[in-house]
Amino acid sequence: ARSSTHAPDNPSKASTQTITRTDMKRAMLLSITTCLLSLGYLNGAHGFAVVSQSLRIQHPPQQRQRQLSMALGDFTVELEKPLGIVLEECEAGSASGVQIASLVKDGTAANSGQVASGEVLLAIQDTDVSTSGFDSVMDLLVEAESPVTLTMSDGLGRMDIANNLLKRLTPQQAMLTDSVVRAAVKAVRKSQRLGDLLRVEIIIGSGFRDDDTKCLVRFFAIFSTDGGVTTYSCNVSATGVVMEDGSIDVVALSCAKDEGLGQTIDLIVEDA
Repeated sequence: ARSSTHAPDNPSKASTQTITRTDMKRAMLLSITTCLLSLGYLNGAHGFAVVSQSLRIQHPPQQRQRQLSMALGDFTVELEKPLGIVLEECEAGSASGVQIASLVKDGTAANSGQVASGEVLLAIQDTDVSTSGFDSVMDLLVEAESPVTLTMSDGLGRMDIANNLLKRLTPQQAMLTDSVVRAAVKAVRKSQRLGDLLRVEIIIGSGFRDDDTKCLVRFFAIFSTDGGVTTYSCNVSATGVVMEDGSIDVVALSCAKDEGLGQTIDLIVEDA
């Protein structure tokens, strides 16, 4: 089932929650080495998995506090209504949450550049909808005042990294590799030139330049052009640069479909 979230505007302001980039970086950096060691990242015993951190969100006195688990790949956006988002169930016929099926051209969400198809809705304002049914989610969106704060996930979950590569990475390089891959996935999804990027199969390459502020990654991803009925694999190469605010700017991005047949699509070409 699909439905567009074209709800009527409400001029009143709703209470919102924010998690600053500094808060997230501080929480992750405090425990990154311990988490990586305990999960076997440094000896190659496991693939590179998502590390979750429990963050307490600070609200003004009149707002209630709540505990929110933010994992790598989770983020918040604030959008005015109508949102211009078409949603669908993550799993048809079950209360397993909803994800973005598509964005309305020139709509609020599309123009924001912050969300893409395939991303999963986790919360509306401060209400957890990660396991809610489609109708319940739509009711909350219609009732929510504008602007609406949405907590989203890129839906990638655990991303495996090849053991021979993982052994050569420092914890900080492993985190940067993960961040660049996620940024590249968002850029691919926003382009829509290759269909839907469903998941990252494995990260097979990572290199660093400029004091580890520039990262080149290579990974295999699974795509579909018919809603997942049939799939195909692409070898994706991307270069990401760490910006002053800690965000990742993807400056080069290419996808090789059916590697060996010469079908390479350049989505972003790095300036000389």
